[in-house]
Amino acid sequence: MTSIIGIGAGGHAKVMLEILRIDPGCRLVGLLDRNRELWGKEIAGVPVLGGDELLDKLRAEGIHHAFIGVGSAGNSARRQKLYELALSHGFQMVPAIHPQAVISPSARIGAGVAIMAGAIINADAQIGDNVIINTGAIVEHDCIIGNHAHIATGALLAGGVRIGNGSHVGIGASVRQCVKIGCHSIVGAGASVIRDVPDQVVVVGVPARRLRENTP
Repeated sequence: MTSIIGIGAGGHAKVMLEILRIDPGCRLVGLLDRNRELWGKEIAGVPVLGGDELLDKLRAEGIHHAFIGVGSAGNSARRQKLYELALSHGFQMVPAIHPQAVISPSARIGAGVAIMAGAIINADAQIGDNVIINTGAIVEHDCIIGNHAHIATGALLAGGVRIGNGSHVGIGASVRQCVKIGCHSIVGAGASVIRDVPDQVVVVGVPARRLRENTP
């Protein structure tokens, strides 16, 4: 039995908890969140124990595994920070992969990923650490997804697409084959990307055009 603590108690945590509950080998100990109003309450039946200051105590009690219960709606900085915080306290990050996701045997999947129901990851795709592949998203063959990136619900990545660290591809967006999205950039909901996108910008529309910079 693997005892697991969740860091973050928002909506994303609810989805993670439901996926992890499917595995009878997981014991969900509790959640941590900086919002004091949540302390002592339950999220999807799991208690919110307190804040991040409990990490060392929990580690000393023999809990060695964690997941990140914070999503990223365009800005992955907090999710990345919490992931690195958990690692620095000696926790091993567990993946949450829904059994209704379809993942090629040749795909490479990083640590601490969240792969939701209906997601498809095809041959030789590479998924980095702490990545979210959300409900119904499609990652085609030979795509490379950088650490802490988020491929949102229903997004479509054609073959050979590269997504940089910390970038966000919005709900229902599509990216043409072999296009490169830079680091910490945002592809707006429903956008259609047909050419490369540099680091730290926001693109929107059909075809996607630069809207503004995305300063971390």
